[in-house]
Amino acid sequence: MANLDPFKSKTMQPTEIKTLNQILEQYEVVIFDVWGTIYDGKTLFPNTIQVLEHLRTKNKTIIFLSNSPQLAAVVEQRLLLLGISERLFDHVVTSGEEAKRQLKEKNHPEANIFTGPVYLTGPTRYPNTIPENQFPIEQSIKKSNWILNSGPNSIEETVEDYHTVLQTASDMKLPMLCTNPDKTVLHGSDTHICAGALASYYQHLGGKVSFIGKPYKGVFERCKEISGGIDSSKCLMVGDNLETDILGANNHNLDSLLLGSGVHQLSNAPDLSLDRKIIETLQEKFHSKATYVMQQLI
Repeated sequence: MANLDPFKSKTMQPTEIKTLNQILEQYEVVIFDVWGTIYDGKTLFPNTIQVLEHLRTKNKTIIFLSNSPQLAAVVEQRLLLLGISERLFDHVVTSGEEAKRQLKEKNHPEANIFTGPVYLTGPTRYPNTIPENQFPIEQSIKKSNWILNSGPNSIEETVEDYHTVLQTASDMKLPMLCTNPDKTVLHGSDTHICAGALASYYQHLGGKVSFIGKPYKGVFERCKEISGGIDSSKCLMVGDNLETDILGANNHNLDSLLLGSGVHQLSNAPDLSLDRKIIETLQEKFHSKATYVMQQLI
C-alpha cells in the first residue's frame, strides 16, 4: 500500500488539464492502460488513434500496460483489430504474460509455493498462462496444490458461482496466484467481474493470494526495463483506475494522468465536467493520488 503522507498535502486534487499537449514535453515514455482508457471493451474511445499518432510525431515511446490475464500477443492482436497499427506503439505488457514468464523462469518472489498440480479458474477463456509441460492442470480442486486465478470462465459468472470451490481451497490452505488484480472491467455499457474480484473474495474466506499486475511492482519494472531503464521522472502512466493504474504509478514514483471516462465514471454531468468531490473521495479510499486528470484523451 502506498504511503499516505504524500496525499496529506493542502490539496488532494490532481491538476485538471484539457489536452495532453499541456504536459507532454516533460515525458519520454507514455504508458497506457487499455480497458477503460483507450477502449471500452468493444470500441476505441474517440481521439485514441489521433493521440497515438501525435505522440509518434513527438518521438515518444508508447507502451500498453494491461492487467489482462491474456498473453501480450493476444492483446496486441486485439489492438490491431481495433485499428491501432504496429507503428503506433512500441511494446505491450500484460499481467498474464508476466505471470507465465515468472512461473517459467521461477523468479516470482513466492515461486516455491506454486508447484505441482494447478487448478485454473478460467480454463476455457485463459488456457495459455501456464508454462507448457511445467505444471499439471487439475480438474479437481481437492487434487490441486495451488490456484491460478485468471478470472471467471465466462462473462456471465459471478463471485457466488465460485463459493464452493474457493471455500474448499481456503480450507485446504491452497495459495492463489491472481493474474489480473482488476475487480471489474467495462464491456461497452456492461460491467463484468475480473480475477481481482475472485481474489478479494478468496482473501475474505481466509485464503492467501499473490498478485501480478498493476499496482504491483513487477509489471512496472518490466516497462522500465524494455524502455531502456529510463528515469521514472520521464514516464507518464495514463489510466482510468485509481486502485490499480494510479496507485501503481504512485508506488513507483511515476506521474499519472487519470481519465474520467473509465471505470469510476467521474463525470455524469451533461457538460461532461469532472466531479471533483468523487475524485477526492476515491483517492482517499484507494490511498492514491493522480498528478493530472482529464475527462478523456484529447
